[in-house]
Amino acid sequence: MARRKTRASGPSDESLRIARTITYYQTCLDAAVPHETARELWAHDMTRPFEAGEHVSAAMAQALELRARQEAAQP
Repeated sequence: MARRKTRASGPSDESLRIARTITYYQTCLDAAVPHETARELWAHDMTRPFEAGEHVSAAMAQALELRARQEAAQP
């Protein structure tokens, strides 16, 4: 009998990608985020953690990544 995969190892790459996309939409569409920041976040590869950039501060990137990981960890 095959064993079921557990979430003990953390969320999968695909669930993190989806969670990052959801976090992007929640952040950029529900809040007053400058257009340049929203464009930079959208251009970012959602398969990788959020990173600081020209219009995205390190604190914002860290907060977004934390929120995405919390979103992905939900059952």
